Amino acid sequence: MKVRDILAEPLINFRMARGRKELTEKVGELMDKVRLPRDAMFRFPHEFSGGQRQRIGIARALALKPKLIVCDEPVSALDVSVQAQVLNLLKDLQAEFGIAYLFISHDLAVVSHFCAQVAVMYLGEVVESGPTELILSQPLHPYTQALLSAVPGGRPGEVRKRIILEGDPPSPLEPSSAERFIRRFPRHAAAFAPGPITLTAAAPGHLVRCARLEVLQELAAQGAQAWA
Repeated sequence: MKVRDILAEPLINFRMARGRKELTEKVGELMDKVRLPRDAMFRFPHEFSGGQRQRIGIARALALKPKLIVCDEPVSALDVSVQAQVLNLLKDLQAEFGIAYLFISHDLAVVSHFCAQVAVMYLGEVVESGPTELILSQPLHPYTQALLSAVPGGRPGEVRKRIILEGDPPSPLEPSSAERFIRRFPRHAAAFAPGPITLTAAAPGHLVRCARLEVLQELAAQGAQAWA
């Protein structure tokens, strides 16, 4: 399929264009929105670079004028310079059309640049969530701390002490329990038992999954986060 056909498909399926001329015009408008030349719609996807193909995917997502777009690792396969271009495009489109994004990524550097709110997941459940700046600067859950310790330092010569998780991860099919946390984070075992493990408010908008929040806060106060 040529790019024109790829972008036209949702417009045709939902009857958002009358006739071939209007359809081509709407496809051209989508190309304009993602800053690709209109004549490129008559080319095949393999003729484009990785960043351009990602723009085509964004254009197709915009075709039905959504209020929410799910972005699953949208820049993970791109060079850093191209990543920045695509992220800036997404931000510009958000400002222009009021779109909300659910942004899924393993790259915390990208998350810090792009997201206002962040939720960290472990074995299929949210273990910490809140404003991005707060989560990245003051993480309380040991899994969040381990993730941050793996991010390369931002300054030349900067070395961060990696937090290496112990043992094998439990099966995500197992019911949520204290054991799945204690097995991987023995230093924080007292935070996960006894008592029910729930998302607990550590600050306005900052939630942490644990049984005893005060234990995580005490470990943080003692400088237990080796990611810093």
